[in-house]
Amino acid sequence: VGGIPRDTSDDQFRDYFTQFGEISDHIVIKDNSGISKGFGFVTFASSEGADECIKHKAEGHIVNGKSVEVKRAIPRDAEPDQREKNTKMFLGGLNRNTNEDQIKEYFETKFNCQVESVDLIYEKKDQVEPGREPQRRGFGFVTINDFDIVDHLCVIRTHHIDGKDVEVKKATPKGNTGGGGGGRRQLVLLIYD
Repeated sequence: VGGIPRDTSDDQFRDYFTQFGEISDHIVIKDNSGISKGFGFVTFASSEGADECIKHKAEGHIVNGKSVEVKRAIPRDAEPDQREKNTKMFLGGLNRNTNEDQIKEYFETKFNCQVESVDLIYEKKDQVEPGREPQRRGFGFVTINDFDIVDHLCVIRTHHIDGKDVEVKKATPKGNTGGGGGGRRQLVLLIYD
């Protein structure tokens, strides 16, 4: 949570967020003299509480009389390049028989979102025997134009799609070094630090 008024107490901070669900932990980050640095963290007892809080972003969050910015926290152990905003996700380890419609249905049904595109990667035509059609390679990309949902999906990381555990992480353009997915790396939303 960013943009918290500096005079906000831990209790005021907690009290605001309890409307979305049970809170298991909360903290307003303070400097050495005990003055708020203007941001904090809330941990909900269930994912439903966090989801409700994120959904409420459209209406705005007001803490201690000031509009604040709420984002889903990304684990500290995430790689630095996993902290960027992105709407395109890499899916690795797909069943080679899984099609675009199955992937779209999985995300839209289970996570109540709108999938803009599904791009499955196929073998290159020049690398298959003559007369045989290129087959799916077991990975692809999904675009969902909602940063919060994409962050949530990537934090979950492993999704069971069409009978297989599939790794889901944010995609980056070709040319970035390291990572899996044919030179693609995972990116995750930046958090105040």
